[in-house]
Amino acid sequence: MSSPLSDLRELLAGRSAVAGRVVSMANGTVRVATAQGVVEVALDGSGNVGDRVAVRDGRAIRVQEAVEVPVFFV
Repeated sequence: MSSPLSDLRELLAGRSAVAGRVVSMANGTVRVATAQGVVEVALDGSGNVGDRVAVRDGRAIRVQEAVEVPVFFV
């Protein structure tokens, strides 16, 4: 369980991961649109424009998209 104060400390220290979407790619760097604005970081691994990523320590890491699961009504 996290507390708002510790979450704020992590955000201010830059240790917290920020989620976003890749909006452009060029020469191994990507621009990621986040709730805090657009950031330009290095991409770990492969990816495409539109991918969801987590940004942490100046690097973007692709986030596994949720797999569509069939819904059954009983």
